[in-house]
Amino acid sequence: MPKRRPRLVLADGQPMMRGALCELLAPRYKVIAEVADGRALVAAAERLRPDLVITDVALPGIDGLEATRRLKAAFPNVRVLVLSVHTKAPWIRAAFAAGACGYLTKAAAAAEVELAVDALLQDRYYLSPLVTRAVVASFLCDGGRPPAPAPREDGRMDIAGPLTRRQLDVVQMVGHGLGNKEIARQLGVAVATVRTHLTRVYEKLGTESRIELALLAARTGRAVM
Repeated sequence: MPKRRPRLVLADGQPMMRGALCELLAPRYKVIAEVADGRALVAAAERLRPDLVITDVALPGIDGLEATRRLKAAFPNVRVLVLSVHTKAPWIRAAFAAGACGYLTKAAAAAEVELAVDALLQDRYYLSPLVTRAVVASFLCDGGRPPAPAPREDGRMDIAGPLTRRQLDVVQMVGHGLGNKEIARQLGVAVATVRTHLTRVYEKLGTESRIELALLAARTGRAVM
């Protein structure tokens, strides 16, 4: 028996964009509907129960974020990938707050779209590297104290303790898109020391990678200091 292909619904106000996405994804996935506005997206998802929805933010009628909220309220298991021209952190935080599981810019390469779709279908999250820097940077604030820890759905705590000054320096450099070698060079320390600082940051924030750090910022909007 042939393997069941994941079922996708595409929502974008531009026919050319929908056509390009369909052409890209059709060989591996089953595109079961293409819609041009938010109300049609919600109706199609209610009728067809897709595995994944790809939606723009700027949809006619109700926008993609409101459509996402309605979809997640009705069908918590549906995965939503937002594909947008917006790259600023508030838009990204709003998308994840609405229930999106991934965020791509429309400048993303075809291979990255497929990578994001695969990640979401494997019950993971995806945030485009093009916007990671903006989200991480917005996650930082001046000062030195964290908010009260809040329990996450998995029972872990968002914040296990305040960041040290050096850990804060490292996170700020991550937010500016620097790799471990560049951070080590700027701080005058060994790369292994940078890795140690990042490990402690991940432990304190309950994350495991740069991407998860950005996702935590996008989903909670909290500062880490």
